[in-house]
Amino acid sequence: MAALIAVLVLVSLSALFAFRQRRKGERLKAKSQEALEKRNLDPRIEEIKQIDEKETESKLSQSSSSEAPAEIIEIPVPVETPETEALEQISKERAVEPEEQELAASVDQALENTRKGFWGRIQNLFGSGEQVDMEAIEEVLYTSDLGPRTVQHLMEKMEESIGKAGKNDEEAIRAAIKAEMLQILEEVQGEDEEQLAGLEYELLDDNEQSIRPIVWMVVGVNGSGKTTSIGKMANILAAEGKKVMLAAGDTFRAAADAQLKVWSERAGVELFSPENVKDPSAVAFDACKSALAKNCDHVIVDTAGRLHTQNNLMEELKKMKRVVDKAIPGAPHETILVLDANNGQNALIQAREFHQALDLTGVILTKMDGSAKGGVVFGVAHELSLPIKRIGIGEKIEDLRSFHAKEFVDAII
Repeated sequence: MAALIAVLVLVSLSALFAFRQRRKGERLKAKSQEALEKRNLDPRIEEIKQIDEKETESKLSQSSSSEAPAEIIEIPVPVETPETEALEQISKERAVEPEEQELAASVDQALENTRKGFWGRIQNLFGSGEQVDMEAIEEVLYTSDLGPRTVQHLMEKMEESIGKAGKNDEEAIRAAIKAEMLQILEEVQGEDEEQLAGLEYELLDDNEQSIRPIVWMVVGVNGSGKTTSIGKMANILAAEGKKVMLAAGDTFRAAADAQLKVWSERAGVELFSPENVKDPSAVAFDACKSALAKNCDHVIVDTAGRLHTQNNLMEELKKMKRVVDKAIPGAPHETILVLDANNGQNALIQAREFHQALDLTGVILTKMDGSAKGGVVFGVAHELSLPIKRIGIGEKIEDLRSFHAKEFVDAII
């Protein structure tokens, strides 16, 4: 009888053990599936290999059916690679994109934070019921990241315009600031703002012949949105029917090439990215020659992100410019700095240093929709006389917008 009881106990324990192993396997499988769903990777990218679920289920089944203690099966998880890093970035961008039928965000909506942080604070000064101190207005201008020279200029012009009688007149001050800000931008943007803000335009050589390809060299610090802006630029030009080539000149960041590849596929343009070439100047030179041979309209050269204080890396950019000029005389025709608007005054410092080193032709300001520091636009225009080529006001591919001085000023005041 005792032997029978012992046998029954062993059978019960064995069944319980098998049940626990089966439950453990199911939990592991569920966690693996959840991890994969969170990645939300683009299904068109062939480089990312999917886990063989059937093989996993087979292993789990074998382990749970065995009466002997089984080893816990580790569910394979995709290894982080440059491709997965690039695709996760694209996934984040797509996750916030509304349906294609929805209209893109307006500039006025995107600049709401800048408007509240700038004119909203000046309005509050008048709402107190006390006499407005001009120093308080000056403080708002300083903390809105316009830059000291621009603030001083605005204060002088405003006081000249309104006189003593208008210092407590909210509308008079508003009109004076708005008029002077608009003049600062229009002096740099020029009369033909539509052409300046457009990416497609005509360049003529000494014989009045159209220059092709137009070469764009895009620079900036890491995290400014440089590569994303390049992809959106390519999309704009491709939509206009232009033949575009992207050059993967960022040979330092492992994920840069993969990220640019994804953008080239989204925009439907060619990517020049030779294997085993680590010299960015060589990549830029060969890309220009290839674009010439293929009759491309535009070449957009990506570069490695770097701080403006890294002199050796800034010298490398100068070398790239010289090499590109040898490939196509007069190129690059545009040297564009991408700035993160969230950096405020630091963005202005970056622009000053990059401009001194590379003789920039314009600036793209990104992340304007999430920043209250849009005042850097005026510092870049007034202190450096650099036009704003485009502004980024959202994550969608069409949210790299033309910059129009009046539209911008109207949106923040």
